[in-house]
Amino acid sequence: MKYLVLTICTMTVLGFIKPQYDSGIDQSLHWAQTPYHALQQSVEVGRSFQTLVKFNKPFKSTPTVILAPIKYDFGDGLPQGFDIQLTSVNTVGFTITYVALTPATIFGFDVSWAAILDSNIYTYELQTNNLPTVKSNKEGATRIQRLEVTFPENWSLKTPPNIALFILGLKMVEAWPKITAENVGTTKTSTQIKITVGVRGTLEFIRVNMIIGEKDTLLVGTINHKTTGAKDPLNIINPESERVQKYDDKITDKDFLKTPRYSLYGINGLYYNYGAFCRFLTKNYLLVKDQISVEIGTWQNSQLMEGSIQWFVYVPKPDAGVSDPDCAQVWESCNYQGDSFTVCDRKMSFPKDGWNKPVKSFKVPDGKVLKVYNEENLKGLSIRIEKDLPCMEVPKFSFLQLVGSLGDDQFWEND
Repeated sequence: MKYLVLTICTMTVLGFIKPQYDSGIDQSLHWAQTPYHALQQSVEVGRSFQTLVKFNKPFKSTPTVILAPIKYDFGDGLPQGFDIQLTSVNTVGFTITYVALTPATIFGFDVSWAAILDSNIYTYELQTNNLPTVKSNKEGATRIQRLEVTFPENWSLKTPPNIALFILGLKMVEAWPKITAENVGTTKTSTQIKITVGVRGTLEFIRVNMIIGEKDTLLVGTINHKTTGAKDPLNIINPESERVQKYDDKITDKDFLKTPRYSLYGINGLYYNYGAFCRFLTKNYLLVKDQISVEIGTWQNSQLMEGSIQWFVYVPKPDAGVSDPDCAQVWESCNYQGDSFTVCDRKMSFPKDGWNKPVKSFKVPDGKVLKVYNEENLKGLSIRIEKDLPCMEVPKFSFLQLVGSLGDDQFWEND
């Protein structure tokens, strides 16, 4: 067996793209619109409203898109339910679909969004129905449901990550719900999410968006509003005015005072009371130096007893790279560590001066196959790698072939 002298012909295309970022706020679903939108004017269950979001600049590859609601606005009719769905993500934009899960009126939402092309940022949507312990309790005791999420193997996180949570969907069947979603324990391979329902609320459905990142890439914090009683401006009914209260948070981790850095925030807990409207709004969010500021509020005859938002600050790593969707990447050590090279050309061989290191971990584009041979010119023992492989403990190999599709075993011809 040849002792791997990896000799793949010219490698003229770099397989890395610099991380890209874009963000904005979707405000297309509003009560003031005329004619009224479908979620307000109809009582049909499952009615929906869609909006298309276009990036300011096309991405070089499909990014990770994060949705984070920053305003809920719905009537107090029961049951009450909504779902905010992300669909049709591509390099130029995506679609947000707002769905009514019950006949109750929905006036509108504001949704903050971010699109990140960075292999150090991950997302996961957690959805659960008929939560077994989150049931009606007339005495108002708090009920808790813990849910465990196991990370996919190909994430290969080096340390327990930081996690931000945003509530994308709820179905409530009893008044005065007090609801929060929080992370209560994370390892490199899994995390525990705690769903809490208090007062007399009954929660049948919840969907939570999780944003996950290494601790030197993603910083997460929480800002809470808790009522102070009769003097709390958000607890005073005033049909003529919007009431807000300003909150500040401080960044103490110096890694996240660097530039470039990007930030996003969204609602991860709420508790309202009274009236024909249930409205929770946030506005004037600012990140200046080490200070984060945001206004939390409500208006008309709604009372916001408690509310919480989570924020995150994202900083790309200086050497962060995003694999080109047309390329495979190979590392000398397991878990994508050490020196690496990228296989992009259609007819591949290693650099002329040779590669004298092991080949142990691989990232392969969707719909393609990396064929690894232990002898040159497609000879000897071969292995087909059809997806990302964090560790392959085998003897050294000497030739790689990137195949166009799972059923294509032929080299592509040179252009």
